[in-house]
Amino acid sequence: MIENKSGLMAFFALIFIASAVRAGAQASTGTAAGEVSSGTAAAQAAAAASGAPTLAVQDLVASARVYKDVNAAGLTPEEKSARLKVKNKLSGILDLHEMAHLILVKHWDKLTPAQREKYAALLAGLVEKVAYPQIEKYFNEDLAINYAGEKALPGGGTGVQTKIVYKEEDLTLSTDFLLRPTDKGWRIYDVVTDGESLLLIYRNQHMSIIKDKGFPELVKLMEKKLNAD
Repeated sequence: MIENKSGLMAFFALIFIASAVRAGAQASTGTAAGEVSSGTAAAQAAAAASGAPTLAVQDLVASARVYKDVNAAGLTPEEKSARLKVKNKLSGILDLHEMAHLILVKHWDKLTPAQREKYAALLAGLVEKVAYPQIEKYFNEDLAINYAGEKALPGGGTGVQTKIVYKEEDLTLSTDFLLRPTDKGWRIYDVVTDGESLLLIYRNQHMSIIKDKGFPELVKLMEKKLNAD
């Protein structure tokens, strides 16, 4: 059960940066929440051909609703394969490379490719450990999502406006999913709930640590959390 907005935002914050980021973060030119790189003409065309941004959000929600733990005991090879397919689809809808870059903003350009990949891999590991087990708990029959339309964002992105309703608690939250077109279709890079951006929450937390203690300390803290029992 989610008792308030903070609980919902914490959950989205956990599931958002998913395991696919381990493939390695790539530099891009986006600068802030709501502003993304426009992408190539080919990317724009592929995105348009793959369907509306709203469909990408609906795919994310549909995948979350049927997600099951891929590491559960006693699964047959077929069951494990089916669950892994759902997990990969869920992760594939998220633009993890763009988000990793936008979290660190200008500091991203100061990192070596190896440091960027390390940072992204740690985020991925933490989410696999902490967030994915929570998906089944929160994406249940008590949650309803009403789609309220789309809005254009600077740089060619689109915001999908929704109302997330938890019927049991009579709680309704305004949540925007921010997407950009890529060569694989529309991909989500931020979630904004009642005006609060997950991207900016992560940015404030991580950049504050970098400013006070340096990037190596941020990495050390993330490694400690990942390896804790």
